[in-house]
Amino acid sequence: MSEQRMKWFSPVTAPFELEGMAFFDRDRVYRRLPLNPDSPMPAEVERLSWNTAGVKLRFKAKLKKLAVRVRVTEAHVCDHLTAMAKCGFDCYADDGAGMRFCAVGRFDRSLTEYESVFFDFDRPHELEIVVNFPLYSGVSDVLFGFDWDAEISAPSRRSYGRRIVAYGTSITQGGCASRPGMAYTNILSRRLDAEIINLGFSGSGRAEEEVAREIAKIDNVGMFIIDCEENCHLPEVISERYPVFLRILRESDPGVPILLLTASRKAYERFNETESGYRAENKRIQRELAETLRKNGDGDVYFLDYDDIRGESWMDETVDGVHATDLGFINLANGLEPVIRGILKI
Repeated sequence: MSEQRMKWFSPVTAPFELEGMAFFDRDRVYRRLPLNPDSPMPAEVERLSWNTAGVKLRFKAKLKKLAVRVRVTEAHVCDHLTAMAKCGFDCYADDGAGMRFCAVGRFDRSLTEYESVFFDFDRPHELEIVVNFPLYSGVSDVLFGFDWDAEISAPSRRSYGRRIVAYGTSITQGGCASRPGMAYTNILSRRLDAEIINLGFSGSGRAEEEVAREIAKIDNVGMFIIDCEENCHLPEVISERYPVFLRILRESDPGVPILLLTASRKAYERFNETESGYRAENKRIQRELAETLRKNGDGDVYFLDYDDIRGESWMDETVDGVHATDLGFINLANGLEPVIRGILKI
């Protein structure tokens, strides 16, 4: 790649817009929770806060070529997660006919520093572009490269002007999408034309009070989605932590809708009565909590049973009986989209 033919920009400069990091303007680091929280975060939440799930770069451009030059914090790949999802970027483009997948930046998965071209067209195109950041790695340095004659401008204003905050587990974080744009929060962001803050913490979405207090600091929130049953797991943990977690959010954001989403079934549940029993009890607790809060005057708490929005093929929509494939995430987004639209009236 010839340096004479490319110009490189930091995504933190105008006219680019970064989404998915509610505290970036203050802390100036690629991190999903505040850099200096009021209380120490659980160790894994602290570590995973540096993963850039849900972070995206938005802009318009008349361009031929787009590339990325990046240093990521993790290069190793999990046994059930692709290198592209963990450490890669993907790109969506709208030429006036809707936002559609365009390209990925391919790279050597053994490297923590790489440069990759998304596309190099035969002529310039006028496009609105969204670049999704890695789901399961951090980003310490990143630049985006353009052909020398590219003209770059600010992106269009979002149709829905407030933030949707999704808090939860590895499934929320995007495991096991094949690439970043296929995490269900990113699918919904495109469909709803809204900023969605992804606060999925793999194995660590446990509804701790100190985490709730940091989430409650996010401004301009239009909705909370709470999807952490799988990591809380035990009914006694759900019973103890959920009421406190919701109270903290409600004190900060009165009137903002809160959607409780139950965990999905697991493939082996039909052979494990203990696990199926936990899930049934957890579902009951969440439903009753939502009903109690509504009876007590909080009409903006909603309950959604995961089973009600997934088809009979759910087992074949997973990688390992739990984590979704791209098809699983599409179907999850298919189920969530009308529910969210109904609650937000959009």
